[in-house]
Amino acid sequence: MTPPAEAKTPTLPPVAWPEDAEIKVYTGGCHCKKIRYEFEHPDIYTMPVVDCNCSICEAKGYLMVYVREEKFKFTAGSEDDLTKYEFASRTASHRFCSTCGSSIGPIGKGILEGVVVVNVRTVDGIDLPRLQLQKNDGRSY
Repeated sequence: MTPPAEAKTPTLPPVAWPEDAEIKVYTGGCHCKKIRYEFEHPDIYTMPVVDCNCSICEAKGYLMVYVREEKFKFTAGSEDDLTKYEFASRTASHRFCSTCGSSIGPIGKGILEGVVVVNVRTVDGIDLPRLQLQKNDGRSY
């Protein structure tokens, strides 16, 4: 008899910021500008940006940075203006603009409690080829 396969537990991608990191303020939002936000984060070009291969991240094109909840705020619109989608284990609530459909990024539960995941593709002025992508094997859990 084959023993049951152990469930794989996702590991939290790095959210620790270097102590000497220069903190910058970034702005972004959805395509129609109904949702606008700002957040504080070390230089995005010097920190890992997570490129996950799970089904939802690939479908949405997420490239993600992890921001402490207290370092993120809406400057136009609010959480109430976002439509949420959850599936499978419901460990994350994927949020998108209810008007234009832009994926802002998921809000997590459990290991992601207190963290806002920002889809870097919605950050103003990002130069995608300069990002340091960190592959995450989301298909395995």
